[in-house]
Amino acid sequence: MKISNLNNLIKTGSLQLKNWGVIDIIGEKEKVFDLLQGQVTSDVKLLENNECQLSSICNHKGQVMADFIIYYVDNSYKFILKDELSDILIQELKPFAQFNFVEFKKSSMNVIGSVTEDKSINSYSSNKNISTSVDISSSEIKSDTISENIWEMTNKILGNYFLDASDVGKFRPLEINYDKLRVSFDKGCYRGQEIVARMKYLGVDRRVFLTFLTNDSYVDDDEVRIVGKKVEIKNKLIFNGIIKRDSMSKVKKLPGVEEIISITS
Repeated sequence: MKISNLNNLIKTGSLQLKNWGVIDIIGEKEKVFDLLQGQVTSDVKLLENNECQLSSICNHKGQVMADFIIYYVDNSYKFILKDELSDILIQELKPFAQFNFVEFKKSSMNVIGSVTEDKSINSYSSNKNISTSVDISSSEIKSDTISENIWEMTNKILGNYFLDASDVGKFRPLEINYDKLRVSFDKGCYRGQEIVARMKYLGVDRRVFLTFLTNDSYVDDDEVRIVGKKVEIKNKLIFNGIIKRDSMSKVKKLPGVEEIISITS
């Protein structure tokens, strides 16, 4: 993943994610594990204590209904996610949770996001230059040392897209890079798994999810379907977009496009 033009935009530090929250998953550990492993797209058994894992949940059509970070801490599982997705996630899981005697409770804990040069134990995504992680705290941090724009930009550089409520049910994992970061193709069944696997192994998805770095001469183009909001830092715009694979050479030549970042594995 090439990020040469973005190096001077990156800043390390922490911030309180004010629009994020924590959901405690309450029940016997084995029952909670069985519920998660049978419903979420990631492989929960890979989590060690104090580790974080990107994940998501699909409907039976393979469309992503919510995304989140699973945090395994003190031998219990928690969801960390945007507040606007909390009720959606609980409603998606509740019909299955009752069979495992599992309940969900919104926590008052604060979510702290960090950008660091080195990977920490609770990092959920990283490359050779930067890492992102989350932690939870009963108290608020005294002051943010990075902005929300820096946090969002760093996630975009790493290929991480976090859904907004308006995105629910609009995308399948392969359309927004989740097959590389949030989906296990080895763990077995979960809701929507057959469709997701079919798209991957039959190669039916002819589009690619990218991160764009542009300057102020860029004008939105029909070749690029913008996903989510644009982030502005130092007169540059960073945003995610979906394009047809065979239009890459054309998109690279669009006025104002300085760099295109893709996650290949």
